[in-house]
Amino acid sequence: MLKLYLLIVMKKALNILKYVFFLAVGIFLFSRVYKEYNLTEFIITLQGLKWGWVILSLVFGIFSHLSRAIRWNMLIRPLGHKPRTINTFFSIMIMYATNLIIPRGGELARCTVLSRYEKIPFGKLVGTVVTERATDTLLLMILAFATVFSQIGVFKQFLENNPEFGQNFGFIFTIWFWIATIVFGISSLILIWKVRKQLKKIKLIAKLFDLLYNFFEGIKSIKNLERPWYYIGHSLFIYIMYFLMMYVVFFSYIPTENITTIAGLSAFIMGGLAMLMPVQGGIGAWHFMVIETLAIYGLDKAFGKDFALISHTSMNLMLLIIGGICFILLPIINRKKA
Repeated sequence: MLKLYLLIVMKKALNILKYVFFLAVGIFLFSRVYKEYNLTEFIITLQGLKWGWVILSLVFGIFSHLSRAIRWNMLIRPLGHKPRTINTFFSIMIMYATNLIIPRGGELARCTVLSRYEKIPFGKLVGTVVTERATDTLLLMILAFATVFSQIGVFKQFLENNPEFGQNFGFIFTIWFWIATIVFGISSLILIWKVRKQLKKIKLIAKLFDLLYNFFEGIKSIKNLERPWYYIGHSLFIYIMYFLMMYVVFFSYIPTENITTIAGLSAFIMGGLAMLMPVQGGIGAWHFMVIETLAIYGLDKAFGKDFALISHTSMNLMLLIIGGICFILLPIINRKKA
């Protein structure tokens, strides 16, 4: 019994250390990005901000989360349950607020909350989350590749303006590099498929196979929905709202109000990739990627830092506040339920 207790304590301690470690990484990245940043000047910048655009940004954010709640309900209904949209929406908002404290903890939080108030088995909800995340990942990858390939000229110009960078990484933008990469990728996939049974005997690789299997199964399960195109439409709407949530903030700040749509889209994609890092709210990583991407399009990094701080802070403050309100209101709106 004592041994079991010690194992539980050690596991919890390791989890706490993991969260503290990722938070420390985020703070380190943030401190590096904003080294010697003048906070007094930033406060003056806030005073001249066009706050209407920031508020509109938050409205777009709410629309995206509401659409996500409706989309999640579409995956739950085929399982024989019909949760109320308000409970699903509140669960989504609690998820985002939790992710700002515990990386990836929000997915478990939203399943736990909805399972409690809608009496849906927790395991079934986790399965729907896998499908959701598979959809989001696929869309993000498509957007990322489309944006990068459509902006090859911009990246080439960046290499010309930064010859030292070009000497080290310029090969990435040559046609031969991509041909070699595609050939190598296809050959590797064929080889892995042929020796998959032997590879599955290795515990770590077996887990990777299971992860990939769940990913593709999640994507395939969309065809079993009553209205799959409705599901795809919501998925696209969510990303459009995500983009607009960031893009309209450009108009709130004079140095960024003339940023082109494609520059905003590139910054959005790179920021989205940074959010894949297990760091609370993408702190540091998101700021770095957005600032550097906008610099490619000619925006001074000092202005980029201002924009990144305004956009990221307003978005996450909204998530924390609304997530907290939803957490308080959930038991109130469900008080009549057994």
